[in-house]
Amino acid sequence: MKKVIKFIIFIIFTILIFIIKDLKILAIIFLLNIILIEIMKININEMLYKLKKYLPFIIFTIIINIIFDSFYGGILIGIKIYICYNATYIYSKTVTLTEISETIQIICYPLKIFKINIKDIGIMISVAICMIPILKNEISIVIYSLKAKGKKINMKSIVIIIKPILISTLKRTNEIEKTLIAKAYIS
Repeated sequence: MKKVIKFIIFIIFTILIFIIKDLKILAIIFLLNIILIEIMKININEMLYKLKKYLPFIIFTIIINIIFDSFYGGILIGIKIYICYNATYIYSKTVTLTEISETIQIICYPLKIFKINIKDIGIMISVAICMIPILKNEISIVIYSLKAKGKKINMKSIVIIIKPILISTLKRTNEIEKTLIAKAYIS
């Protein structure tokens, strides 16, 4: 039950961040995030290193909001995204993938009324979460192989990138389904 409460608090917290419009309250929440990082003994250097991957997205979002809203609105949304990144990073470092899967399975418990097997949902969540690093690795392999062949990576080459990844994902999904059937997880 503790992990369910933690998950619900995390979801409510991230939603509330985007509802808040006052910069002072966001500054207090930002300081709270920094305190949580220190309390949980999370490596700040690793967090900042991983932030570099998302920084172009945050900057792009800030620029778009400055253009279409206002300078204040752009900075505000950038701060909100950064706080959500911090909260997500803290949550991901304090919870295992199995706990996330079990938590979602517990939250889906009322679906038993409609005769939906929540264990299947838990298995799907676990498989989906475990597939993320595999897909990330396959994308980098396809991109490196295209670069080795001398092809440029642009919007036109997206189809060339997606096609082998989609094929391998479908093959892998078929293998996982056969394995789950063989082990009597699903019927």
